[in-house]
Amino acid sequence: MNKKITQYVSIIVIIVCAGILGYTFLKPGGQTNQNTSGLVPIVDGKQVVAMTVKAANYSPNYFKVKAGVPVRWEITSSGQPGCASGEIIANGITGPIYLNPQQGQVKIVEFTPQTPGTYKFNCAMNMARGTIEVVN
Repeated sequence: MNKKITQYVSIIVIIVCAGILGYTFLKPGGQTNQNTSGLVPIVDGKQVVAMTVKAANYSPNYFKVKAGVPVRWEITSSGQPGCASGEIIANGITGPIYLNPQQGQVKIVEFTPQTPGTYKFNCAMNMARGTIEVVN
């Protein structure tokens, strides 16, 4: 009887650990801004959007920028393989962004948003998604 309880407890511990690891690896990204004002920080006259690409999401996945001010989008690879680490489709913002999936590699994209609105970006399979909100 004691052996069966040990087996059940072991299975439950394995399931819980797998769930925690899965959540940590594929953590659903809530929309988070980079500072309390809501707008991304301005460095040397450019709005700096700093984002890390993970296997199945972008962190953070929401940015608010001001129209008419240049944006420097710094996209850092986590090195995790997955759909999000290959290409970003950024319709209305810029053309396709091809990423280097090696850990620590940074892809820099610069653009100046002119029209206020909400612009979506996503991986090629539309599984990882994000938003850049442009305000006046």
